[in-house]
Amino acid sequence: MGDQPYRRQPRDNTQEKLIQAGIRLFGELGYKATTTRMIADAAEANIGSIAYYFDNKHGLYLAAARYIAGQLRQRLRLDEATMANDAEGKPDRQTAMAALQDMTRRMVKVFTADDECRQWLLFVIREQATPTEAFDILHTQAFGTVQATLSTLIAILTERSRDDQRVIVETHTLIGQIVFFLICREPLLRRLGIEALDDTITATIEDVIASHLRVYEAD
Repeated sequence: MGDQPYRRQPRDNTQEKLIQAGIRLFGELGYKATTTRMIADAAEANIGSIAYYFDNKHGLYLAAARYIAGQLRQRLRLDEATMANDAEGKPDRQTAMAALQDMTRRMVKVFTADDECRQWLLFVIREQATPTEAFDILHTQAFGTVQATLSTLIAILTERSRDDQRVIVETHTLIGQIVFFLICREPLLRRLGIEALDDTITATIEDVIASHLRVYEAD
C-alpha cells in the first residue's frame, strides 16, 4: 500500500538495488522516460524481479518514495519527534529551545554531509514541482513530521498556536535555509573555492543556523 513505510528485507539485496537504480533514473529522466528495462539493467537484475518485488514500475516508484521517507525518518529521528508531539504536556521554553537546536543540527548534518541524501535530490525536486502519490508518501512519512515538529517548538517559543500562519511561515523559512545547502551546494563550493563540504564548513553552517534561532530566546 502507498502509505506503508519501506522496510529493509532480510534477503538478497536485489530489491534495494532496484530501488536505488529507480531513485537515480526517475530523478534524472522522470517517471515516463524511465523504463523497467533501464532500471533492471542499472541494478544488474532480471527485469522480472521488478514484478516480483513491486508488481510494476508504479509500485517501484512508490517504493522509492517510501525508501527516501524511511531513511529521512531514521536519520532525523522523526519517530522520536512524533512521540514527543503526541505526548501529553507542553515543554517549557528551555526544553523547546534545546529540542529546536538539536533538530536543526541533525538537519544540517543530513543535508550537508550525507552523500546518500544528495542522490535523492532530483527525485524529490520532481515531486515538489509536480506532486504525485509519491509526494503524499514523502509528506506524510517525513516532510510533514519535520514541519509539525518544528512548528510545535517555534509555537512554544513565540507563544502562538502551531497552526498560526506566521509560525507555519517561520518554520518553512527555517527548513528552507537548511535545505538550501543541499539544493544549491555547487554555488557555495565555488564561492568557497573548495570541492566538497568538510567538517569545518558543516560546523560553520550549524553555527549560522544556531545564530538565527537566537531570535526565539527569552529577553
